Amino acid sequence: MLESQLQTLAQSILGSGQRLGQIVTAELSFKALRALTVSLYLQRNGEDENLEEFRSLIKRAADAEEQRNQIVHSVWGAGNDASSITRIKTTAKERHGIRSHFEDVSAADLSTFAAEIKDLAGDLQQFWFKLLGIGKAT
Repeated sequence: MLESQLQTLAQSILGSGQRLGQIVTAELSFKALRALTVSLYLQRNGEDENLEEFRSLIKRAADAEEQRNQIVHSVWGAGNDASSITRIKTTAKERHGIRSHFEDVSAADLSTFAAEIKDLAGDLQQFWFKLLGIGKAT
């Protein structure tokens, strides 16, 4: 849902029709989609009165991507009790060799993260509606 809202915002700022916007955004990574959307916004609107709000939304999206990547690119095992699971992340860096990091995560933590993504998607949609209303997106 979050990625879809960001694609819609980028497509709307691009302003060349939905189909062209879909072609441009369909194969982008989330990071590249964020960069494209910021570039399009600045090109179309410059450093206007909505830029701070926009940058805040994009920063939240970057933070959500980082959290998502931690979830997806980890191994998960049984937690210390029935209400938690253990995140296991193994790294092998030149400085210190192989290391494993263990972190207990509660179901509530994961649920909170999912709610934050949902809220951010809604906030991006509201920002898009705002841009539509003032003629800064199509």
